[in-house]
Amino acid sequence: MNIAKRIYELMKRKDWTAYELSKQTGISTNTIYAWENNSMPTLTNVIKVCEAMNITLEQFFCGEANYRLSDDEQKFLNEWFALTDTQKNAILTLINNYVLLHNKK
Repeated sequence: MNIAKRIYELMKRKDWTAYELSKQTGISTNTIYAWENNSMPTLTNVIKVCEAMNITLEQFFCGEANYRLSDDEQKFLNEWFALTDTQKNAILTLINNYVLLHNKK
């Protein structure tokens, strides 16, 4: 999923400009515009967008309101959100290495 694209999709649904999203979230318009140029929104900013849009993180990431995360998926997300950026990067590296190793078999 392209997170920035999802944010812009939600903005379009609400007919919000970057300025309006900035007013609602406290995120600078420069940061919002940077997302258009492939800058990755932080989790903190995604949470702010969800709060401003009055949706849950689940609805943000899953799109469909009727889709429910499994208990394991929800536990994983809760644990993920508690990690530092360094810890997240280490886990992503581990996953990427696992995928590369698995694909070679």
